[in-house]
Amino acid sequence: MDIDELLIILEKNRSKLTKLEDDFYGQIQKRISELEDSRKDADDYEISRIDDEIRTIKRIQRRIFEARTSKIIRAAWAKVCGEAVNVENLTTAEKDLLTKLTNLISEFRDAMTEKVNTEIENAKNQTNEDLSETSQDFELVRVKTNIGKFEGVDGKTYKLSREDVVTLPKLNAKALIKADAAEPISWGDSE
Repeated sequence: MDIDELLIILEKNRSKLTKLEDDFYGQIQKRISELEDSRKDADDYEISRIDDEIRTIKRIQRRIFEARTSKIIRAAWAKVCGEAVNVENLTTAEKDLLTKLTNLISEFRDAMTEKVNTEIENAKNQTNEDLSETSQDFELVRVKTNIGKFEGVDGKTYKLSREDVVTLPKLNAKALIKADAAEPISWGDSE
């Protein structure tokens, strides 16, 4: 396995995965070991050339690994989304990685979906509880006259205009009804 072969694999690897032998990375490691062994008996010039070749091989190996891993991650996501994935050019280890990633992404998606559904259900239940509490602590009224800004007993600032329909704290609603500035509306009224 030399630099030219690695560069060809890297170039082919750009669009789709190139078929690699299962021991591809082992072959690269073997070549690096051979170069390191030949370095022991080499002169200074040859050592420099060998070091450059080792660095180049490692750099190309890393780029091939990163490109293939990136494509495997995208393939795992596609598989989780129900798309067909071609695995014929994957090494055995890469197929194993694809399977593990697919399972992990599926489990994560299911857990997050379940969590979101639980949160939505809890929010619905809380809203229903809040509505029942609101109906006891608040009153729905129709405003009969323009009313300037005022602060309700709930700490909110209200500015009401004629014909507004609003839910107010009972104490405020009763005061407006007593002053003939508003009229109560039952929750079941259609007007």
